[in-house]
Amino acid sequence: MAVESRLMWDSLVAETQFATELIITGLRRLCSVPTEPGLGGERRSNDRNYSLHVGMYSYSSGLERLCKLAIACNGYAAKGEFPKLKKYNHRIGGLLDAVEELVPSGPGMSMGRAKYLTRPEDDLDPELTNMVERFANGDGRYEYLDSLWKDNPEVSTFNEWSALAAKVSVPEEVRDLIALKDAMVYAIEAELADAGLESSSQRVREDLALPTYVPSVGVTLKLYRKVRWVAEILDVATYYTSQGIPILGEVVSPTLTQTTANFFRYDIARISDEEPVTEELEAVYKRIVKREAEDDEEEKWFP
Repeated sequence: MAVESRLMWDSLVAETQFATELIITGLRRLCSVPTEPGLGGERRSNDRNYSLHVGMYSYSSGLERLCKLAIACNGYAAKGEFPKLKKYNHRIGGLLDAVEELVPSGPGMSMGRAKYLTRPEDDLDPELTNMVERFANGDGRYEYLDSLWKDNPEVSTFNEWSALAAKVSVPEEVRDLIALKDAMVYAIEAELADAGLESSSQRVREDLALPTYVPSVGVTLKLYRKVRWVAEILDVATYYTSQGIPILGEVVSPTLTQTTANFFRYDIARISDEEPVTEELEAVYKRIVKREAEDDEEEKWFP
């Protein structure tokens, strides 16, 4: 492969890997945004609200990059050259519209590889896309810093997120996965402590115990569907459409091309298979209950 072609190949793979990891990091953080009633007025004092900005920063950047990759690769497949993308800037809404206007073609279409080629309808739009775009353009990314010197500053991302979270419903399957994740965390912490690793595992346990808020999960899964659609467009655009283009579906799949429930199961809750996990937890909880009973008995005799 010529040096120029090798550089193009490597650049496309690296950019797709970059976009994919940004998106996954962002979606994971967004699931941990607290949305209890009344938090809006206390957002500055809550030590977890910053998760929203971490998540939105990663997600919006990753989605922007993924959209631009889809547009670029479709353009190359059609005309043999990459279109210039600077005109899109950080306009997430415009990028999503541009992706929707693409006409996927090539072997990927005839083989029926893609399941999610139609732009998902979202009952939270246009508010959800507008919030992501406002954040990506800088109004949200720097709102806390801007509030230090602006008159009548607007710090609204958390309130916007909370309003959207109040409107969503979360499938029972995902709620069950959240409960199973919480049970896993409790069991792992208890077993590590019993093994004498309480201090050694402190930082690991802190990462495990990162809370998951059901309303935020609902919004996050809506954001995932947008990504899944763009990822499928990118997959078709690069599936043996040009000798110089890598099959980028191999980078985004399966993480960004699976059902929402499976995405939450594997990439948020980190559950590989519910059945063996449940069996293991049943055995662990028997040990935990037995230990707790023994501790209670011992405390009676040696208070």
